[in-house]
Amino acid sequence: MLIEAPQMEIGNIIVTTTADGGHDPAFWAQSAADRIVSVGSSCHPAIAQQAQAFKEAVRATALHCIQEAIKSDRTTLIAEFERQGHKDMADIIRSL
Repeated sequence: MLIEAPQMEIGNIIVTTTADGGHDPAFWAQSAADRIVSVGSSCHPAIAQQAQAFKEAVRATALHCIQEAIKSDRTTLIAEFERQGHKDMADIIRSL
């Protein structure tokens, strides 16, 4: 008996690059907002305006959360470096 595997579509893939570093928090917040909220081009202008406002609120919230996560991770790294006796490395992370 031959079983047919279900077909799956993964959607659009977007590739962005940077030079000499990764993407900043604003990039990731916008990326999250774009994935969470989609504004149709054929919807009523009032609905599109509300959707855009909601998308901006999602972006701002995501940006804040990403920035706080980065601070928290750096605090964890600083504490770990200091625990292991690497104050110089902790100071480098602290200065970022």
